[in-house]
Amino acid sequence: MRSAVYLALVLLPGACWSQVAAKKRVAVFDFENAAVQAAITSSYFQTHAPDIGKGVAELLVNKLVQDAEVTVLERTAIDKVLAEQNLTASDRADPAAAARLGRLLGVDAIVLGTIAHYEYSEKMKGASRFFGDSGSPKRKCDITSKIIISTRLINPDTAEVLTVSEGVGETHRKDVKMDLRDTGGRLVMASGINSPVMNESIDKAVAQLAAQLEPELLKLPPRTQVINGLVADAGASGELILNVGTNSGIRVGDRLQVLRAGKEIRDPLSGKLLMRNDTFLGIAVITNVNDSFSIAHYEGTEPVKVSDMVKSLAGQK
Repeated sequence: MRSAVYLALVLLPGACWSQVAAKKRVAVFDFENAAVQAAITSSYFQTHAPDIGKGVAELLVNKLVQDAEVTVLERTAIDKVLAEQNLTASDRADPAAAARLGRLLGVDAIVLGTIAHYEYSEKMKGASRFFGDSGSPKRKCDITSKIIISTRLINPDTAEVLTVSEGVGETHRKDVKMDLRDTGGRLVMASGINSPVMNESIDKAVAQLAAQLEPELLKLPPRTQVINGLVADAGASGELILNVGTNSGIRVGDRLQVLRAGKEIRDPLSGKLLMRNDTFLGIAVITNVNDSFSIAHYEGTEPVKVSDMVKSLAGQK
């Protein structure tokens, strides 16, 4: 009877635990600064553009979360897997490495980004105290800022680039009043690193990216995570140790079928397995996970034994 119930549950795609469609899970990795970058320029100073990839990625994450269309993985979870796999931050830029990380993280897609262009220019008006003017260090300045950000949406199963997006933000301000002194009275460049003008350009570019990415993320097909594992230990308290972990795509909260292998029916000519009359025992709910094993709470009335099978639920991502 329980076998018949199990078969019915497997064959019904609308089982109770999958009635509500889950949001797509996305990982946004720190963006790269491209090798070719424009310099920040002022009338008297020149420096190279800062590495703002991490900050821009965070802005995109905030935008995606605010729009509530997808679930974005926490940065700490990404960093944890990077450390466990002995990978560096630069490995995230490679689609193949990113896809492997995406599989370990159990996400539906990965967003890789690049700061393709970064430009900040200040043109001071009037003489400067820096060159001997005894007047005030306050000056009017024309400021131009521009940033181009490109992203790639990666399939974690195939490392295929699903779509590319580009956001462009450009801002121009004339006669901006600026004080070249810092709080210690020293002359400093106004700087594009924390400039409100540059931030405005970044916000424009990120808004464009989010508008392009969101419909693409919603169109992603459901990603079926196929889990096939075994019970390594079964405690009397209902705690199970399973031989599958993050390397197999297991996440905390996942629900797996617990099965006992039944009679195998094979083709008498080829020996190919045609079917197996497995017995459904109950559900294992993942409570803790490591790279190669996981801990689960067992929900069922039949006792579980070592080497019983655990598999993905029908309709579960």
